[in-house]
Amino acid sequence: MKRKSVLFVVILLLGLLMISKNHLDKSFGDYFFKLIGLSPWTDHDETGLHLPALLGISLLVIGMSVTVRTYRPRYPKILSRVIISCVVFVLICPIVSEKVMFLLKHNSKGINSLDFSTKDSRCNVQTVETAIKANCSFTIFNYGSEEEVIIKPILIDRYSDIDIDVKEHVVSIAPHRKHLFSVQFDGTQKNGTGFAGTFNKVGIELEVSGVRKNIE
Repeated sequence: MKRKSVLFVVILLLGLLMISKNHLDKSFGDYFFKLIGLSPWTDHDETGLHLPALLGISLLVIGMSVTVRTYRPRYPKILSRVIISCVVFVLICPIVSEKVMFLLKHNSKGINSLDFSTKDSRCNVQTVETAIKANCSFTIFNYGSEEEVIIKPILIDRYSDIDIDVKEHVVSIAPHRKHLFSVQFDGTQKNGTGFAGTFNKVGIELEVSGVRKNIE
């Protein structure tokens, strides 16, 4: 019985991991599904049902119900304690994952020392004829010792008929820090004129020493 109760505590923790996010606003469940070669979503372009969330909630319900039933005779307030612990776990996951990455990659260099969070990233785009001004906000993590990076926004397309080419931009970054950038990019609209709109959760192309990485 003791082994069974420990097993359901483990199931509870796995469920929490599946639904928790890291400092890049990405689900740990997404990483797990991609690791085993499966798409986290039932449809393309991150639409449809989110399978890690469904699996995580199922594991969470099973693990919590059996854990509470097993330990309630000894700990009458176990349900409230478990719920509070689960909430705290989800809230501290981004903080812990950020600290861990800065620790693990403290001495790293090159493109792999950088990362990008799509959370709160956006570009406000306006055009005068075919000339474009894109005012973009980014969050970039410099885990290692790089001091400069070339960036270019990837305008994740909700306007499928808009073809925009944006010029890259060089920015200075301090080592071992999280950076919040507000950068204006110039570019051209290849088809049509006079477009104005906001692209939310944009991606980014990073380049260091000639090596590029796209993050969306």
